[in-house]
Amino acid sequence: MPKKLYELLAIEGQLKDQVQATRTDLRATFEKKRHLFEEKRKTFTPNVEGAAVTVEEESSIQSTVASELRWLAGLWTGAMDSSFQIAHGNTKAFADVVLDDDTVLLRDVPATALLELEKRAGELLDLIKAVPTLDPAKGFALDPSREAGIYRARDVRKSRTQKIQEPLVLLQPTEHHPGQAQLITVDRPTGTILEQEWSGLITPSTKASLLERVERVRRAVKAALQRANAVDLGDVRPRCGQTIFDYVFDAEGFYKGAK
Repeated sequence: MPKKLYELLAIEGQLKDQVQATRTDLRATFEKKRHLFEEKRKTFTPNVEGAAVTVEEESSIQSTVASELRWLAGLWTGAMDSSFQIAHGNTKAFADVVLDDDTVLLRDVPATALLELEKRAGELLDLIKAVPTLDPAKGFALDPSREAGIYRARDVRKSRTQKIQEPLVLLQPTEHHPGQAQLITVDRPTGTILEQEWSGLITPSTKASLLERVERVRRAVKAALQRANAVDLGDVRPRCGQTIFDYVFDAEGFYKGAK
């Protein structure tokens, strides 16, 4: 029998799946294959004196309900006892959550809580990965005139222009020849635009720090869970599965008495 909690946890799923498959097959047998548990014989006896008796139909018992239940009992009780030992082991499975720098974040956390914490830390990681960040090219800095967490981008000033047509002299006029000119379109400044931007996002460096911290927590929780699951189960040898099975099926004496 396994002595460490993690050894039982490694096979728990397999035991449960095996019992589920066996129970499902056995139920199908009980519901749809009744003939396996029955024996029939059909004979014909002629009215003629001295004529031989003829067996026209015959089928033999292939199994009994009791023997099928005894087959299931070995698997069912084993899985039940394993679950009992895991539950019992969890009452002794505790560990501290210790960060990489030996900081104790949490003390004496039960293994079941550590398992849940591992899941929640993973959810935090996914959430932080989705957090949008400020554009470094815009020179964002905390705005002391606004509430905490508000950044202001570097002001951008641009000239606003207007397209107008002006004559372009191609040939200056003289006393003998007229001048030549044509209209061209030019941009003439009409004023200045001031672009200002504020944001409640976080900096890329802040996001990187958050990701690192949640990863440190995840690593610490995983390590704590491994230590907690290494608890020695001792000499606990549960028989709860067999006790329940015997109580349910041996009431009439047919289950254990079956050969």
